[in-house]
Amino acid sequence: MARVKIRLVSLLREAVEGRREVELELGGDKATLGEVIDKLFKEYPRLKNLVEELEERGLAVIYTVNGRSASRDTIVSDSDEIAILPPASGG
Repeated sequence: MARVKIRLVSLLREAVEGRREVELELGGDKATLGEVIDKLFKEYPRLKNLVEELEERGLAVIYTVNGRSASRDTIVSDSDEIAILPPASGG
């Protein structure tokens, strides 16, 4: 079974009990980013609600895999690092 690390930044940490990082086991050797995010949201419904709220307000949440921008179709595999970044605030 493959494992991935998911880094959470800023306000997204609050939705996962203040943790900077969460590890998830994939069902097999590979999965899509969308499948990983869906599994993460099942384990942390507060995170799902927060991301949905941001997106409803037109604020894009950014996903990266190993430091590169990624879509839900991106394939992830063992030891990959996913980051979920909230919208940047300007000022």
